[in-house]
Amino acid sequence: MTENRPDRRRHTRFPLGLPVGVRVAGRRTPLVVELLDISESGARFQAMDNSVKVAERAVFGFVVPDRPSCQAQGLVVRADRSGQFVLALDDTNDDFVGFVRCLEAES
Repeated sequence: MTENRPDRRRHTRFPLGLPVGVRVAGRRTPLVVELLDISESGARFQAMDNSVKVAERAVFGFVVPDRPSCQAQGLVVRADRSGQFVLALDDTNDDFVGFVRCLEAES
């Protein structure tokens, strides 16, 4: 039986489909993943495998026009067998916040 759960998200998600490198704490090399969507407080990714685990810390960044370096980091709060994982962001730079707010203004 499927329940209708209230949406607990604090911020609107915006789809991206952008390839990014994610550095997971304790790993030597970054994972190249697809950044599926972002908000001011979270990000959802698709990896090629399911090696990312809940409670790992990770940092990622990307460059877009007019934003020299969008950077964010947080804690993995959800991960599944398909390789999707979600970061709850606890540190973002001004360019990241500005980019998300620009997406919000355009929607």
